[in-house]
Amino acid sequence: MCCRCCGVTQQKVWVFGIGTLFAISGLLAIICWPSFIDKMVFKSLPLTPTSKTFDKWIELPIPVYMRMFLWNWTNPEEVKSHGAKPNFKQLGPYVYREERMKMDVEWHENKTVTFNPRRTWFWEEELSGGKQSDLITVPHLPSIAAAHSMRHSPKLIKMFFNTALNENGGALYVTHTAREWLFDGFYDEFLHYAMSLNNPFAPPIETDQFAWFLNRNGSKEFEGAFTVHTGVGDIKEMGEIKFWNGVNHTGWYEGECGRLNGSTTDLFVPDEPKEKALTIFITDTCRIINLEFSGQSQEIEGIKGWKYEITPNTFDNGQRNGDMKCYCPASRQPDDCPASGATDLGPCGDGAPMYLSADHFMYADDSYANTITGVEPNYERDNFFIIMERKLGVPLQVNAAVMVSLFIQEDEDIDILKGLPSFYAPLFTSASQAVINKELASELKLALNLPVIGFYTGVGFLCLGCILIIVGIVLTVKRKWHGQAEADRTALISQENITDPKEAQDQCK
Repeated sequence: MCCRCCGVTQQKVWVFGIGTLFAISGLLAIICWPSFIDKMVFKSLPLTPTSKTFDKWIELPIPVYMRMFLWNWTNPEEVKSHGAKPNFKQLGPYVYREERMKMDVEWHENKTVTFNPRRTWFWEEELSGGKQSDLITVPHLPSIAAAHSMRHSPKLIKMFFNTALNENGGALYVTHTAREWLFDGFYDEFLHYAMSLNNPFAPPIETDQFAWFLNRNGSKEFEGAFTVHTGVGDIKEMGEIKFWNGVNHTGWYEGECGRLNGSTTDLFVPDEPKEKALTIFITDTCRIINLEFSGQSQEIEGIKGWKYEITPNTFDNGQRNGDMKCYCPASRQPDDCPASGATDLGPCGDGAPMYLSADHFMYADDSYANTITGVEPNYERDNFFIIMERKLGVPLQVNAAVMVSLFIQEDEDIDILKGLPSFYAPLFTSASQAVINKELASELKLALNLPVIGFYTGVGFLCLGCILIIVGIVLTVKRKWHGQAEADRTALISQENITDPKEAQDQCK
């Protein structure tokens, strides 16, 4: 409609009407839009078969890289023959691109979902700091674990065990390629011998092949079945682990230390206070890990996130925090608990004397690192952290780095351990790393910015409405509407005609 075609009254109706409409719309947007859009976004977050969250949950849309470091024992003969201090050199990283997929998904009426995580790894030579053909010398875990299990046996039994160990492939250390140590595996004579015994009192041995990740690549059974809350009905439950393999307690550690809670790192509760710690459970660590708020913020792809990391308390065994005492296995309490800084993995590792810690024994008691040479903790390099956008509960960057070591003790009854110093031998370091990509960051930024966009749109509408109303008032006061002069002239002439006495008499006649 053209204003030139409208009368003054119509113009006023249009200007004041549109101005009022813009002003009211803007005011409503300022007051109501942010909370409304937040409700809509949070309503879309829970996991359902048709939600946007599902597509990103069922198959992780960002690249994850597993950086494996292997520790090469450089002087095993000097240690064995002359009691030299063991020296280890960290080699790598050997980098594998990791694809994550949820398999055998089953939805439940109680708002939970069960799935089997499957991880598939692909070698990335260009990103690696070594070749898969690198030869690496590592303590022979099967021999040392078996010897550890016999440590407190009667001497006669240990004598028979020592003979069997020496005659059937027992060794203090072995050398194989990085490829064999990680995924491909190698034939182990002592494992083959142990299998043939079929000892009902020993842990079951299912193969004579050995590798750190043997039969893991592409397996959907290895990590077990997780049941987590979908967030439907209660967003504060979203991603919380309810069961693992049908139970809510690992059974490896007593009390709270074995209880399952937190996230599998795939889903996190949104809109949590930034000071609240992140709790995660990773099958390979055998335990939950609490990442504490560091107070630091970091911007990634234009999105502000908060940093959560391990602390000196993370791998404590009760020395720093009495509540962590339950990470000391019951068989070692009360006087033989590990020093702070490393978790005894024996309960979930068939009794093998393995330990979980930060890389290079960072934050660990000096009694670990002082037994060897070659470890040099570095916070920037070795830190286990997650940078989290807390409003929507989306990780922006992850560096999940842990080290597994083996405790080797001198034993005069076992030839391979005779005359050795006791020491903690680092075996490997695993660091899963991921950073949000640009595509996902763009979606996240839009969701985060919608309340602000709506607010400022409302401000714009309110200003525009106020401007139109003010313009209307000014035009009315100054009588500057289009056609106002002609209308005033017409009205004046009409008024003069009505007020002229002679004309009024003539009209009466």
